[in-house]
Amino acid sequence: MRMLVAILTATVLGGVGTATLADSHGKDWSGMVGVTALYKPQYIGDDEEQMTGAPVIIVDYKDTAYFNIDRAGWWFWKPNDAWRVGAVLQIRPKAWDSDDGHLNDVKPLPNDFDDPDTGVEPGVNVRFKMDKFTAEAQVTAGEDTNALIEGKYNLVQSEQFVVTAKLGVEFLGEDQVNYSWYGDKGSLDNDSATNAYIGISPCRPLPRAGNCFTA
Repeated sequence: MRMLVAILTATVLGGVGTATLADSHGKDWSGMVGVTALYKPQYIGDDEEQMTGAPVIIVDYKDTAYFNIDRAGWWFWKPNDAWRVGAVLQIRPKAWDSDDGHLNDVKPLPNDFDDPDTGVEPGVNVRFKMDKFTAEAQVTAGEDTNALIEGKYNLVQSEQFVVTAKLGVEFLGEDQVNYSWYGDKGSLDNDSATNAYIGISPCRPLPRAGNCFTA
């Protein structure tokens, strides 16, 4: 499965052509900045949740290529206005840092374990969007096969301000959980992890002028 995902992504990124849908005003770039508050497990595989915050940075080019704070992608098939299928690169931050005193308190580990590295996982994703609702699913190949399903709904939507509620479930395979905690010495036995989260994101769309952002 991991090999299939990697081969498909490499093929797509290597040059599968597709037609793009032009912006009705000829403006190629769009973007959004804001913050998100998430209620999620305090670490991978934990049964207890906590509230955490993160920045939101989204850049989009012609509804074809995009980047946000933890992934980048390209929609290579756009059959209509609602559906998108694409290749994605998911940034997987390391879960464990030996310098993080909080993690040492909540999940102490044996001595002399390596810190894992932040990874980038190739994969494929599908998105459905209708009016204020968006649903997306993706599968990526990291240390193991990982998956994400997420639904979003714009509670407030205007040219100046967007507030989005989100609900998601992420599955991480056993090897991914082992590596995320133990790095190259992932010899301890862990189960796979299924992490559910709920959150809200107030954001401001960036205005556009021609093909460039304006301040």
